[in-house]
Parts: sequence; structure tokens; C-alpha cells
Amino acid sequence: MLNLQTDEAHTLIPSPQTAQEHYVTALAEALELLISEDQEKYTEYEDRFEKRLDRKTKLNSPEDIFLQAEIRMQWAFVYFKFGHEFDAALNLRQAYLTSEEIKKRFPRFQAILKTSAVLEIIIGSVPEKYDWVLSLLNIQGSVENGLSDLDKIRTSENPLNMESDLLYALIQGFVLQQHDQSIRVMDNIIASHPKNKLGLFLGSALSIKNAQSEKALALLHRLDEQQTGLPVYYADYLKGEVYLHKAEYLNAVSAYRSFINHYKGQNHIKDAHYKIGLCYWLNGNANDAQAVFKVARNSGRETMEADRYAARSLAEAEMPHPTLTRARYFTDGGYYEKASQILDSISPGEIPTTRDQVEYYYRKARLAHKTNKLADAKTLYTKTIELNGPLAWYFAPNASLQLGYILLGESDTVMAREYFQRSLSYKKHEYKNSIDAKAKSALAQLDRK
Repeated sequence: MLNLQTDEAHTLIPSPQTAQEHYVTALAEALELLISEDQEKYTEYEDRFEKRLDRKTKLNSPEDIFLQAEIRMQWAFVYFKFGHEFDAALNLRQAYLTSEEIKKRFPRFQAILKTSAVLEIIIGSVPEKYDWVLSLLNIQGSVENGLSDLDKIRTSENPLNMESDLLYALIQGFVLQQHDQSIRVMDNIIASHPKNKLGLFLGSALSIKNAQSEKALALLHRLDEQQTGLPVYYADYLKGEVYLHKAEYLNAVSAYRSFINHYKGQNHIKDAHYKIGLCYWLNGNANDAQAVFKVARNSGRETMEADRYAARSLAEAEMPHPTLTRARYFTDGGYYEKASQILDSISPGEIPTTRDQVEYYYRKARLAHKTNKLADAKTLYTKTIELNGPLAWYFAPNASLQLGYILLGESDTVMAREYFQRSLSYKKHEYKNSIDAKAKSALAQLDRK
């Protein structure tokens, strides 16, 4: 199942009876929905989920109660992915309460540590806009407790250790911004399981997040070589991202189109269309760009931040500054020399709009930060914040977040806290959810120091 051979898993367990068998088949179904967003299977698998909740058992064993907590957490993710946020919140709460019950009744039952750890970290990192949900549901999370529990089970002999290892790498990379740590863990997983599709897929996503696009592309090619198991069409979207970073625009267009043509979901569809148009724009083909942008405005949905950013960009009258955009993607992909050459070729006086002027300093700050020129990065982030002011762009909130990380690394916890809190203070920008989650996680780490 963890190799995404979901059909084979169902063949091996055609009629699950035990809690362990239900756990495997339920996770196979949840993974399939999260990766494919197949609406037709969603209805079928939701029926199975509800039947598992109604299993006729007195729920006296920790395994049976654990299953209830796990499947509710799995479906909290699924419901959120399919846009059912209320159902997601209710199942998240029930999973949390059930995991707490197991920890009290069966303190030696180790498997629940994986479930409770993920719940603690997620709840402890919920963006500000969802705080009312946590208050309503009367649940609280702790990133510190979650990491501690997850570390215990991933380093144990428990059968859930590999799954816990994967979750640990994802949390370190996407929630806590500890990219080096996440890559180390994922590299070890892939070294131990070199043909594992889930490991290769998640490893490529983490590599892109860590500005290692060449490494991501190598992992995606290895993923292509694995012919069995669930097709991972989202991998084509990731290839599009890498080729966009490399300025190989026609290859990027081909990859994004393959994703759009095969993917059964709606998330990232708007962003993929937008980036196809952007590739044409950056490649000097304005007419094709405008034609694709017109399609993009009416495609997909706007649940994911990438799609919301695309929608906001498509609504603006001005096209993105081509030179700054190239610099952005070179930096995102880890092509720092090319990014530096581009940024050095322009001066602030050549940039016409206030937004582009803010972005100019932000791009220089990001490049300085990525190349470990921290003194320059701090100066440029500060300049970004000053120029951005209260305007609803993501440059200032993320500059504040990144300044917090730098200051935290310098052991200036007082100023780090101030900048993390400043990051949370900005309203209604494109990446509000993810930046808030990162800032809250950083503040939680500070609280335990």
C-alpha cells in the first residue's frame, strides 16, 4: 500500500475483518483519493468509511479504537482536499478526542503516537483564520508534543515506523521549514526503499520546496520508471514546476498540459493553466499567453493557495514583470547564479510600479538568504517590509517570517518572536494560510525554549 499498489493491497485483503486489515485498506483508499482526487471513487470510498465507523464492536480493544481515530483523521484530510471544510473539522475533532481516550486508557499502546502526533502538529499550526474552529471544537495542539511522539514511533520497531518517517519528513519540510532535516530523513527513506513510489513522489516535492529542482527532476524520472501501482499524475505538475524554474518553457507547457489532461481533480488546475500562459509570456508569445489566461480564469477552483495566487494574478490589469519573474523561478529552483545575473542586470529605477519595486527588493532578499548572505538578506527584507507597508501583498509577511528565521538562528529570540508575530498581523494576502501556519509553528518552537 505504501508503494501505492492499492489494487494489489485490496486483492490481498479482499474482505477486511480485523482492525489491522481495515487500517491498511482504509489508508489505501484515503491515499488514492488524496493523490488522484477521483470524484467517482470519492463517493464509493466515503460509503466504506462510514461503514467502518459503524463496525459492530464494543470498541474495548485499543486496536479498534485506534482504527476509529485513524480513519477519522484520514478523512479529515480527504474532506479538506475535496472542499468540505466543515466535515473535515468535525472528523479532526473526533480523531483528536479518540486519540486522547486511547492514550489515557491504554498508555502503552504505541501505535496511537503516530495519530496523536500528526493531530497535535496540525492543530498547533492551524492558520489564524481557522482559530475560531478550534475554539468552537474545544481542541488544542502542541507542535512540541507532536514532534516528540512522532520521533518515538519513527525510530521504533513498530510496523508504522516507515509511515511515521514519511510524515516526519513532510512536517519538517512543509510545516516547520527545517528543509535540511526533512531532506536527510527522506534521503534515508529512499535509500532504504529505492523503488518506493510514495517515497520518490514525496521526495521530489520536498526537493522542489528546498530549491533543489535538479534533484527533484531526477526523482521524478525514477518515479516514471515504476510501472506498477497508482498513476501519480500530479508528478507531471511537479515536472512543470521544475522546467519553469529552469526556464525550459516548452517542456514546462508540455508537463502542465499532461497534468491537466490526466488529473481527475480540480486543485492546481487553475494554477497549471496560469503557468502555461506565463511560460508563453516569458517565452515572448503574448498572444498565446492571453488565450491561455482566458481559459485559466474559468478553470479549476480556488481552494489551494497556488490556485488563489493564480486567480489574483489573473485578475490584475498588469502582467508580471518578466525579469523579476525569471529571477523568482531561478531562485525557487536553486539556480542561484542565473538569478543573480538577472537581478544584477536591472536597477530599481527601471521598475515602473510600486509592487514591482517591492518585489525587486524581496527577490534580492530571497536570493541573499538562499546563498547564506544573511547580513544582506536582513537589510533587504527590512527594505521590503518598509516599501510594502500595509498593502495586501505577500512580500512583507514572508519577509517578516524569513527575518524571524534568521534571527532565531542567531539566537535573538526576542526579535525573532517580534517578526513572527508581525508576519501573522498581515491580512488577506495570497499566502495567508501557509505563512501563518509557519509563523505559528515557529512561535510554538520559541515557547518551548
